[in-house]
Amino acid sequence: MVVYHVNNMISITIALTRYNEPDQLLNLTLESLARQREVTAKVLVLDQSVQKKTKDFCNRLCSENIEFGYQVIASKGLSYARNVAISLCQTDILLLTDPDMLLASDWAYCLSSALMDKNCAIVGSKIIPRWHGRPRWYMKSNIMTDQYSLIDFGQGEKETSRIIGGSMGIKIKQMGQQAYFNENLGRRKGTLLGGGDSEFCERAIQNGFKVYYTGRTVAHHQILESRMNLLWISRKFYYSGFSRAMRGGRPSAMNKKRGTADYIVLGVFAPFYITGLLIGLLKKRK
Repeated sequence: MVVYHVNNMISITIALTRYNEPDQLLNLTLESLARQREVTAKVLVLDQSVQKKTKDFCNRLCSENIEFGYQVIASKGLSYARNVAISLCQTDILLLTDPDMLLASDWAYCLSSALMDKNCAIVGSKIIPRWHGRPRWYMKSNIMTDQYSLIDFGQGEKETSRIIGGSMGIKIKQMGQQAYFNENLGRRKGTLLGGGDSEFCERAIQNGFKVYYTGRTVAHHQILESRMNLLWISRKFYYSGFSRAMRGGRPSAMNKKRGTADYIVLGVFAPFYITGLLIGLLKKRK
């Protein structure tokens, strides 16, 4: 494993896993990674589609401190891609992000510093939305934060039960054999299956590791208009229920605050969640 500091900067690996997100969206994420400061990083761009333009774009972004490496991998889902990143990581610290994130220039440094300063194996940052359309009132309800992979516990730092994989840091060496994602969970072709991040954090805690949130930095989650219609939201609630069935245990929201908008959202979309949960339970019993 590489030591933590090279030339007085933290040496880390960053992995960005892409399924079929458009170049325009991905390139913004890559540019935000190229602007990371106070770290020496190898950025693994793991692409589940073949995009020569993306490889060329990555090569143009390389600098003295940020090196991009583009690699095409099998199209087997998000958890598989993250496990590939873990297997390729040659540093103690691995940061994970997604191709629809815009990362603050201190993102890598703050996550890495938190992992080094805190007695924790996993850390995540604040994630707030960047809407690509005009959000409806119910999209800003607390219950929708889970559906849109958002998290905001304020500016401080706190121990928590789970964080979001789109802005996650892992101490690979410390976690050892527990540093893997369950490939039965997480997005795959044709589905909105989730639960991989939550299961990863839950398993870590069960094995004695700590999970932290830091509000010192931020990632902006770009929410496209295609994810702002009722059909997508209904499917997301369905797969949230299905994912919970696959993981087991009781449903639990990250943001437990409830207002009038949350109860309206629950009334409208709970049937989709329950349907997914029941179908998932039946499938699990087979």
